[in-house]
Amino acid sequence: MKRIIIFLLAFVAIFPIQAKPSYKGTVKPVIMIDAGHGGLDIGTKGRRPYCEEKRIALSTAILTKKYLDQLGYKCVLTRSTDVFLPLATRVKKANVARSSLFISLHYNHSPNATAHGIEIFYCDTKNSKKIAVASQRLASNVLQQVIKRTKAKSRGVKKGNFYVIRETKIPAVLLEGGFISNDNERTNLKNSQYIDKIARGIADGVDHYFKS
Repeated sequence: MKRIIIFLLAFVAIFPIQAKPSYKGTVKPVIMIDAGHGGLDIGTKGRRPYCEEKRIALSTAILTKKYLDQLGYKCVLTRSTDVFLPLATRVKKANVARSSLFISLHYNHSPNATAHGIEIFYCDTKNSKKIAVASQRLASNVLQQVIKRTKAKSRGVKKGNFYVIRETKIPAVLLEGGFISNDNERTNLKNSQYIDKIARGIADGVDHYFKS
């Protein structure tokens, strides 16, 4: 028995067991994660506690990349530091990289301070119905998993004509991860553990998209 155990340990050391990838097929999908705003473009902001959209969007993007990498995907960020990127540059990065998916991360604002919850947009482009259908499916998967992780209010999957999801040549969505203008939600968004839940939800949603 002792000899058998030693043999098995030696076999595993020489031929390590490879974790089965979460996605189907042999080609590793490239996921482009776009942290909205950056540099002089702060996005929306809130006080008490002070919060800038560009910073929490970047934190979310970096964490999302971490979890997608762990699931076996190849994840690329449009920006990994506090820099400004024109919308056209973000789209070009996604198209040139031949990404499989594009996910743009933002946080919301409303003159109605009670508005709260998470919503996600896709573009119902007439140029490619196939991409529009795939984008809607991606949006549904991501929103479902983010809500499951955060327990936040779901504001639903919506159609949007935002440049970054309209001009990409791949399935693309834009996530609004909560309202900085809402006191309670802003407090959550300043909590790193809550942002971690959003990031994990996005990664789970991408994984479900490829598995379905």
